[in-house]
Amino acid sequence: MERDSVLDCAFDAIVTMDLDGAIVDMNAAAERMFGYLREEAVGRELAALIIPDEFREEHRRALARQPAAAPSDGESRIIGRRLELEALRVDHSRFPIELSVSRIDSAGGTFFTAWIRDLTERRQAEEALRLSEAQLRQAQKMEAVGRLAGGVAHDFNNVLTAIFGYADLVLDSFDLTDPRRVDIEEIKRAANRAAALTRQLLAFSRKQVMQPRRVNLNEIITSLETLLLKLVGQEIVLRIETAPGLWDVKADPGQVEQVLMNLASNARDAMPDGGTLTIATANEDLAPDDAAALVGIEPGRFVRLTVTDTGAGIPPPIRAHIFEPFFTTKEQGKGTGLGLATVYGIVKQSGGWVYLDETPDVPGASFRIFLPRIE
Repeated sequence: MERDSVLDCAFDAIVTMDLDGAIVDMNAAAERMFGYLREEAVGRELAALIIPDEFREEHRRALARQPAAAPSDGESRIIGRRLELEALRVDHSRFPIELSVSRIDSAGGTFFTAWIRDLTERRQAEEALRLSEAQLRQAQKMEAVGRLAGGVAHDFNNVLTAIFGYADLVLDSFDLTDPRRVDIEEIKRAANRAAALTRQLLAFSRKQVMQPRRVNLNEIITSLETLLLKLVGQEIVLRIETAPGLWDVKADPGQVEQVLMNLASNARDAMPDGGTLTIATANEDLAPDDAAALVGIEPGRFVRLTVTDTGAGIPPPIRAHIFEPFFTTKEQGKGTGLGLATVYGIVKQSGGWVYLDETPDVPGASFRIFLPRIE
């Protein structure tokens, strides 16, 4: 068959084959899509070139069921519906396509024409949209939970103020040797524990009083190294990888230390049999394409803090909940569920972003924190 210049203008691949399934023509779009030149493909079986092994016999059986005689009315008719399936390129890589096939009976014989559209970009766009929508819903939920947590924490703080006040009044009315003082002191200790939880809730809701100043994360990490070694224990190797020439950020150094301690504590619990905890810093000039892959963040210059462990990792079903307050997978009595919630709140209140890297088949968990550089 002579090459049709009109078909070569089509964006979709168009492949024509005979009753035996041999290719008799293909347009330029089909050459680009599958990687075969027209001269290479003509005369060869379509199924052997572009259809994956597991579907090849099914294609051949379907073709064999087509009658050789033309329909009595002589019209073309669609022999298949619009299908979405996988096809093969010349390098045997797979990609998604949309396929429709029509049968054409003419004086020159019977042919089947396949109209094929590459769905790779559409599938990628759909997946990106799905991820963006899921991340947006998660961000909105975290914002709503944060407002609720902040309100509850403030109300609870008012109750605790009354408890502390009346406990002090009762203590003042007792002699120093009065045995009842022990009970009142226990009330105050319990109230102090409740106040600590309240501070964590306030940190999560980004309503905690902070004292931000110009700081360098390398200096904070270095000064905290001895304490981190004691926290994680001898079974865990602590690796500190600080980038030279690290930019400064504006943050509360005490809160940054809290973030590091919480992440290190979680990593320690995830590696009961030992492992490696890596704390790394880097300057990052986030380009628009890189920022687009991370929901919420804008392009710009950031200091990146990465905390990675080699533990069991975080199962996919619970990744969306890890920053929620009181969410924990630990046994009852072994965790408040506020560790990562506090990290989230402190980072957001410092004008930054925190992300859990989701890399399939890579053990452990890796948290990336982006804090804006002070220009």
